[in-house]
Amino acid sequence: FKNLFNVNATNYANERTGKDFEFQSNGGANIRATELALKSNTFFNTSISGEHNLVSLKTKFHWFGSFNILDQYIPDQRRIQYNQEPDNVNNPYLLLIGASQTSQKSGSRYFGFLNDYNYEAGGDLSKSFNLFNHNQAIKGGYFFQVKDRLFDSRPFSIYLPTDNATLRQLPADQVFSPENFGNGRDNKFGFNELSGSQFRYIANTILNAGFLQLDNQFTDKLRATYGLRVENYDQVIGSLRQSDPRFLHTEVLDFLPGLNLTYKLNNKTNLRLSGSQTVIRPEFRELSSFSFYDFDLGATVTGNKNLVRTKVTNADIRYEVYPRAGELFTIGVFYKYFKNPIELNFNQSGGGSSSTFNYLNADHANSYGAELEFRKKLDFSDALKNFTFQTNLSYIYNRVKSEVEQIDRPLQGQSPYVINASLQYDVEKLGINTTLLFNEIGDRIFYVGNGVGSDRFPAVTEQHRPVFDFQIAKKVIKNTGEIKLNISDILNTDNNYYLDVNNNRKYEKGIDALAIKRKYGSTISVSFSYNLL
Repeated sequence: FKNLFNVNATNYANERTGKDFEFQSNGGANIRATELALKSNTFFNTSISGEHNLVSLKTKFHWFGSFNILDQYIPDQRRIQYNQEPDNVNNPYLLLIGASQTSQKSGSRYFGFLNDYNYEAGGDLSKSFNLFNHNQAIKGGYFFQVKDRLFDSRPFSIYLPTDNATLRQLPADQVFSPENFGNGRDNKFGFNELSGSQFRYIANTILNAGFLQLDNQFTDKLRATYGLRVENYDQVIGSLRQSDPRFLHTEVLDFLPGLNLTYKLNNKTNLRLSGSQTVIRPEFRELSSFSFYDFDLGATVTGNKNLVRTKVTNADIRYEVYPRAGELFTIGVFYKYFKNPIELNFNQSGGGSSSTFNYLNADHANSYGAELEFRKKLDFSDALKNFTFQTNLSYIYNRVKSEVEQIDRPLQGQSPYVINASLQYDVEKLGINTTLLFNEIGDRIFYVGNGVGSDRFPAVTEQHRPVFDFQIAKKVIKNTGEIKLNISDILNTDNNYYLDVNNNRKYEKGIDALAIKRKYGSTISVSFSYNLL
């Protein structure tokens, strides 16, 4: 029986500088924009599980149940933007607040409430028996899950019925002062709540899943694990009333087979072949009609109730070597087929805040590549005997194709390569463990452009960047306590997003346009844990 209760709050400030091309045609306006907010999360989980070993029947029974709550509260998120005409550096920065009573881009305030309730229960029964002079097993189980969500938001917009240069030159810490607001008909700011139904929704899903699995050791060298999982997924999004335009009800039945064949070449080497089918379901947020202005993207993000789940067919073959305990070497090739993959698309439908991001299904996508994993103790030298090196390298080639829309490009969010590496230093007798981590992913599409053929708005690509993390941990108080020091993103390199004008999937200054540059900063944390038992 376990319980977990966690409360955390993030008080953050985002700053944007650069140029805004949506409202200015003469080279783009210089901007200074900020977003201030507090985001509070409360998470509670309680779970109970049990295992029963029925020795006389050669049967094991496992069961579980859990309930968790996630509450998120965003009180008074504030966004403000100043624009400067670029023709003269002495021009003042003026508030981007006009007569529109519905803009969330600048001068807006937002209150958001999200409540998630999840219920899970299930169990499985496995039985061992002897066949072909080897131990065999059959396993069957059931899983039940219910998810409920209540979401409500209250966005407010500040507007200026008639232009007032004095108000639009106010510094950020004075804009929201009460004396600057009037009744919406005078020469002061007006205050308007956006009250459309798209700013709130409910959601419910019920998942019933059952599976049957066989684990057969046919010979000393050949083992097969295979089975079938059947899932019934029933979902309601938006509203429970069918007359409500937000209402969406779907029910899908999926049959998901899986197979894993292992051939033992010797006591240290395996050849493994596997195949399976899996599903990727759209999130509540992606299906709802909720629209919000994303400060980082500079556009409105809207869900799409016509999304369907993605079905993925997977296959891979691997060669595995386990030289000794704690060491491994594997190399393999894989293939994936995506039916109806979900992608984030940009729609430049006009000037101002009308540019939007939408989630859309592509027809299909293919992905294949190779992966290598290596873990080695460096004890061939006394100076390195406490070190362990590990790496994982992947190369992925993938394409989304559509003759109708003239599409032939990589899948949004998929990198052409992934590099992970770590160097670990462990002195057990001193209770010290140190790890240096490295990660880099190749340039990948951040969001897809719109249009057809030569008129297509180019995609925005995320540039690769190296990330180093460091951790050192020390056991204390007779090994019942532990102190940890973590430093993440040590290099703090720029995270660049660019329009790949010449479509060569790499950033070239002077040719490609830099759309977003982010600076996250390095994070240093110290933690202490103590085991009471």
